[in-house]
Amino acid sequence: MTTAPRPATERVRPDVGLRERKKLRAMRHIQEVALDLFDEHGYAAVTIERVAAEAEVSPSSIYRYFGTKEQLVLYDEYDPMILDMIDKEPAEVDPMEAIRRSISYIAKEILPGDEELIRRRMRYAWNEPAVRSGLVRQVEEAEAMIREGLARRTGKDGGDLELKVVSAALVGGFVAVLEYWHQTDYRDSLDAVLERAFDVLSGGLKLE
Repeated sequence: MTTAPRPATERVRPDVGLRERKKLRAMRHIQEVALDLFDEHGYAAVTIERVAAEAEVSPSSIYRYFGTKEQLVLYDEYDPMILDMIDKEPAEVDPMEAIRRSISYIAKEILPGDEELIRRRMRYAWNEPAVRSGLVRQVEEAEAMIREGLARRTGKDGGDLELKVVSAALVGGFVAVLEYWHQTDYRDSLDAVLERAFDVLSGGLKLE
């Protein structure tokens, strides 16, 4: 069984409350148990009830924490953390630079400790149709979250075309980064691949 580091939120916010800390640790434990079972028996063969029994929690707890079986693979803490960091950047910082700083911090300080867990999750995200469908829904939700964050920062309406395009490009770019990282067998660090992607985005999507 693979043991991951403490939940990412704890590493960024040591002052996180006891209740939240217990919840995050429970979710990390359940996710690890689920991935172990998927690796051993195959994703389709493992039920929520099987995961619950192995993790020593109730099925209702899993549904409350994750909602769906696909989220046992797809769940992570990064989107809310990134949005919180973007909101805390000084008002004079350009919105795109605020996003880059926030994601770069997570990539450098948090993701290296989670890379093995991310790799395990990505295998199912790209190869398991049900999980891939869940990823599409998650992308839509992430775009909406980024768009709302940019709207708060710029004072624009959330339905603004520029915000829609920028948020779609950012989230789509991040998904492309993960897919590239998986397809190249994780030969480069995730941080390095993200920096290359940001260079492309900040350069105005030019191809040479």
